[in-house]
Amino acid sequence: MKLFERLLDTDVKADLLTLFHNQGNLQDTPDGLARRIGRSAAEVQRELEDLVELGILKKVEMYSFGTERDKEIQDAISKQLALGEIPDTGSAVSAALQVPKLPTGIPILDKLLPDGIPSTSATLILSDPGAGEENLLAHFVSQQIQASKAVVYITLDNFPANVRQLVQTQSGTSFDWTPLIFIDCYSKTVGVESEEANTVDPENLSAISIAVSDIMAKNAVSLMVIDSFSTIIRKRGLRSAIELLRVLVARARQTKCLCFVTMNRKAFHPAIVANAQDIVDGVIELRTEEAPEGIARSLRVLKMLGTKHMTTWIPYDISDDAKFVRSSRRRSVGSSLGASYAGTLP
Repeated sequence: MKLFERLLDTDVKADLLTLFHNQGNLQDTPDGLARRIGRSAAEVQRELEDLVELGILKKVEMYSFGTERDKEIQDAISKQLALGEIPDTGSAVSAALQVPKLPTGIPILDKLLPDGIPSTSATLILSDPGAGEENLLAHFVSQQIQASKAVVYITLDNFPANVRQLVQTQSGTSFDWTPLIFIDCYSKTVGVESEEANTVDPENLSAISIAVSDIMAKNAVSLMVIDSFSTIIRKRGLRSAIELLRVLVARARQTKCLCFVTMNRKAFHPAIVANAQDIVDGVIELRTEEAPEGIARSLRVLKMLGTKHMTTWIPYDISDDAKFVRSSRRRSVGSSLGASYAGTLP
């Protein structure tokens, strides 16, 4: 069993890891921890003992986070996944090598993917708040609907009207919006009547899966967007969310379309992020850092099966028309300055 799979084999354990990860100095009793995450004391006690055995929690009179052991486990997870590298064998890699590659149309991203992004692939966009992942999505959506290709967009964090407005701002042209098909899971969350044909309760993951299947049966979908996976985890727990992600990624591969999934890279324990990374073909990271002149943004391609990619962090800005542009700022001291490539060339 992979290390992160043992860490996340129950939703209770995932909830405890997230709680301690976000509050590293937390100490509490099993009953207190159970109240914090809305679980029974009995099931919490059982999972606490397993986390103590792993050394990620320390048991005294209360449970507290073993930050040093947690760091060791994070490092072990990174090595176990061989992030940024592609194994020499494996059916997933072999299949990826046969897929045509396409330029992304974003110069800064095309530099990191010199051979292009696989035309059939599922990519996780790991993003810090304010990094602009919605702008990245808007670019790919605009690209597809301008070519009259169908897009299915599962929105859990925003109104469809706001997504359309961002796509319009970035493209600067008028659209026939017919190819853009929303599965609106956000309106029900905020108690607003939706104008979309497909409106689903975000708590009902089966309904989301069925809606995707129905749309794909009636349309030649070229892009599927899941925005965001973080919200699915918070609403339904990790195990159910992971199962839905596996199903949707499998559908995308079956229909040979692109798939982008967004996730907050700081909201969860690295084991949870690693679990999501293990399912997809590629990982694009967007980060934000405090700088003397304001917020500094940078991105890298951490993983992309079947194609050469550069793992160097490259700074970027977001222009007034919502596009990703190369930043004029100097790289921070902690940024990687050398060109680092990973991947298998066709």
